[in-house]
Parts: sequence; C-alpha cells; structure tokens
Amino acid sequence: MKALEITGQESATDLIKQLVCLRLLARQTILTRKNAEALTQQYRDKQAAAAQDSEDWALSGHLISALEENGLNCRFHEIEIGQYLMHLCHEVDKKAPRELIFEAINTSKADRNSEEVRKYGEKSHHLICILDLENSATLDDEIEIRPLKWCHTMAFMNAMQTNEKLGKAIHDISNEFFDGAFGEYRETPLMERLAGRAV
Repeated sequence: MKALEITGQESATDLIKQLVCLRLLARQTILTRKNAEALTQQYRDKQAAAAQDSEDWALSGHLISALEENGLNCRFHEIEIGQYLMHLCHEVDKKAPRELIFEAINTSKADRNSEEVRKYGEKSHHLICILDLENSATLDDEIEIRPLKWCHTMAFMNAMQTNEKLGKAIHDISNEFFDGAFGEYRETPLMERLAGRAV
C-alpha cells in the first residue's frame, strides 16, 4: 500500500492510474488468499492421513502455519485496500471525467447510461460498491471480478466489528429505517472487537 499515496497534487490521469493499480492489487490479494486457503485444506487433509510422529505430519503442520499466516496477511491487505478506496474515490470524483472512471473499472458500455447510473451513480464509490459496475463488461461473478467492492465490504465490516461506536450507530440507524428489524443492539465482546471477527 505504500506505493499508492494521495497528496492532493495528483492529476486526473494519476488518480485513474491509482484506481487501476488498486483494482489489480485487490484482485491479486484475493486470489492469493483463496489459493492459500485451498492449499491449507490440502495440507490439513494430508496431515490427517499421516502418522503423528512422521515427517509428513510435521512438514504439513509447518506449511499449514505458513499458509494461515499468508491468508491472514491477505485479509489485512483487503481491509487496507478497502479503506484506501474510499479516499481515492473521493479524489477521483473531484478530478476525473466519468468516461475515464468507467474505463478504469471496466464498466460495459450498456451500463454507463442506465437509469440506475443516472439515479444512483453520481459518485465512483457508488458505481463500484452499490451498483456493482466494476467489471460489468465481464460476465463472471466471482469475487475477484469485483475485487474493489469485496475489499470495501471487508473494510466496512472490520470497522463495524472493531469500532463499537460505529457498530452501534449503524445498528441504530438501520433499525430506525427498517422498523426495528435488527432487534436490540448487543455489544460486541472485547476479544471479538480486537480480532475483528468472531472468536
């Protein structure tokens, strides 16, 4: 993430380049995590089949630990990418023409002038995270096809789980808007907040 930085001096072209780079970084991070998770399961299966005192059992244990650490690092990178995206979108909207934004996120020509875009697509953040137009020119629906939206969602969920004030505010506003559908707010235990997930 250190290679990408917003100083306020960037041109529209610089910001669009950053958006493209962020998409590539997000996609690669997600693919790396998914591969690490698949390999971890393979080595767990291998370890389960090996005798506990064998070299295969010990080696599988070391590989599982390394892969789990790699997967965890990828999860943190997904959150960082999602956090950076919010700031980048704000800057992109101030300087970049709409057509460049559509090109940068690979939006199909048909989607660019849709009724939904006219009503809800004023900001690039909305195009990516609400209208799902990132890579709409691609028919695949895997998460690595919409990597920026995935990373934004991970950053948002992490913030809700780790920041009690934000979690309560979102819960209360959602409850008010949806006539109490979310029930009474329950405080997230400290260990869950620190871990950013259920423990």
